[in-house]
This record gives sequence, structure tokens and C-alpha cells, in this order.
Amino acid sequence: MSTAYRDAPPGLMGRLLGPVRGPVRRLVRFALGPVIERQVQMNSAQVRFDNEMVQYVDERLDRVSRHYDDILGQHGKRMEEIDERHLILQQELVRHVHDLVERIEFVFETAETNHLQVEAVLRETREELRALVEKLDALSRPGQD
Repeated sequence: MSTAYRDAPPGLMGRLLGPVRGPVRRLVRFALGPVIERQVQMNSAQVRFDNEMVQYVDERLDRVSRHYDDILGQHGKRMEEIDERHLILQQELVRHVHDLVERIEFVFETAETNHLQVEAVLRETREELRALVEKLDALSRPGQD
């Protein structure tokens, strides 16, 4: 209460109840004191419980957050290792495919070269056979020389 209210002159009710105020106050404190004290104790116990509950939940959430951070860190590190292995495998696959392309091109070039060589040998053989056939025909016709 403000001091101005206490220092104000009492009104009619104040003057009438002034002498009774002290004994009534003591009687109310005596009658309601234990109830009020229990309420104060219950309120303070509730506040302590609430504070402990908040502290427990806060610690629990911190542990869960640390746990998930650890898991995500390990998972992230593992994913980086997997990505690195995939990159190495990808590079090896590209080298292998290039090597296969070169080999296939070599086989086609060799086959084309062999085909051209076979055609040339076949042409020469045909010409030689024609020449032989002509000689045989000339030999088989006696007297035309």
C-alpha cells in the first residue's frame, strides 16, 4: 500500500472499525494462517516442480539434439565417402568405356583393312585365273598358233 493511503485520515467506517482492525487481523491470521501457509508451500512446490520439469525437458532436448547432430555428422561423413567412391568408380567406368570404344574402332578398322586386302587378293587371283584359263584355251586349240 502506498504511504499516502495509510497517512490519509480515516473515514467514518475507518473510525468505527479502527479499534477492531487489529484483533480481527489476528483472528483471520490465526484461522486462515495454516491454510495460507499450506497454499504458499503448495505454490512454491508447484514452482519447484515446474522448474525441474522445464530443466528436465531442456536437458532431454539437448541430449536428443546432440544425438541427432552426431548421427547426421556420421551420416554426412559416410555420404561424403560414398560420393568419393562413386566419383572414382565413375572415372574408372569412363576410362573403361573409352578403352572399349578404341578397341571396337580398332576391330572395325582391322576388319575393313582385312576386307580390302581380301578383295585385292581375290581380284589378283581372278586375274591370274583368267590368264591361266586363256593359256589353257590357247593350248587346247592346236594349230592356231
